[in-house]
Amino acid sequence: MLKQRSLEALAAAQQRDAQANAHLLRGLELLEESSTASLREAVQCFDNTIALRCELPLAENCWFRYGLIAGWMNRGDALTRLGSADELCEALRCYDEALSHLRELPMHESPLFIKRLAIAWLNRGFTLMKQAAPGSMTLAVESFQEASAAARNFFSANPVEATVLLAGAWMNHGNASIRLSPPDAEKASRSVKESLKLCRDTERSVAVVAEIAFKARHILCQALAHQLAQSGLTAVQRDALLTEASDIVDDGMALARDWEVRGAVQFRPLATDLFRFGCRVYQAHQPHFLTEFLLENLDPAQSDGALADNLSMHASALDALWRSLGKFQREGFKAINTPQYEQMLDSLRELRVTEERLAALRQGVTQSCPKTLPPAT
Repeated sequence: MLKQRSLEALAAAQQRDAQANAHLLRGLELLEESSTASLREAVQCFDNTIALRCELPLAENCWFRYGLIAGWMNRGDALTRLGSADELCEALRCYDEALSHLRELPMHESPLFIKRLAIAWLNRGFTLMKQAAPGSMTLAVESFQEASAAARNFFSANPVEATVLLAGAWMNHGNASIRLSPPDAEKASRSVKESLKLCRDTERSVAVVAEIAFKARHILCQALAHQLAQSGLTAVQRDALLTEASDIVDDGMALARDWEVRGAVQFRPLATDLFRFGCRVYQAHQPHFLTEFLLENLDPAQSDGALADNLSMHASALDALWRSLGKFQREGFKAINTPQYEQMLDSLRELRVTEERLAALRQGVTQSCPKTLPPAT
């Protein structure tokens, strides 16, 4: 009789778990739609999942608890996407609930438990960054540190997935660090460099890794800009930071061109941001390399995968050219009858030739697909 009751209880629990999973799957479908209405409906689906699984014998079956954690985490995801102040607070409560249940799981029994722990800390960090409340960025940094620790523990089980998780955790740790008040540029720089090390082997073959690598480089550029703005830098320190900045931009743009050759267009917004930073670095600090940088990335005659049809990049290039032209013209009057004058004239001619080449490229783009050139920034 006791055995019969146990079997009946198990069957009832499994049925309840199946019902909960049906609500979860429906919620995930609604998450994909990502409209306000679908996200609100998704929250209700995850509420149903949580209510059903809270009645399960969690202590007897760790997979029931694992499923409950999925409900809490996806509820937090939906609320974060909705994004109001109250919804972000509630999302954080969801992740805290998920983490409290994760602490009850026997991590040694399945690498999936460790993976979910890393993702929970990552998502909590995203929500804290989006919340942008006093102290939330510090808490986000701490969340990404926890995510990094969990991801490292996942390496022995799945090095490929663990690399992506750890690279993402380090990149986001750097992102949160640069957004502290005041920004911690050195910490951000160290973090994203760790991310880039992890990305190096697969950033040209795995799209999700490439996205992390682009973002890491953009954050590193921000960190270097903050470091360059510090007072008291020696000429040697300043030159080292500028060299690092230009190297980071060049590597990132080479990566962008590589993906362009294969027809991947999803990285264009990230490449555009990186290019804009590169224009500023070369125009202000390494003007003798400016034209080479512009043509390498915009002229198909110079490089395979050049983004010739990216009018936002053309706008940044024009801004850099005009600033350089204006500077040379102002300084040229002072340099007349000096040894530097002929060199300046050569530089001016090079800028003019580059300006004409980019104008021809833009004309080709606008004739094939008319668009308004965005203002230079």
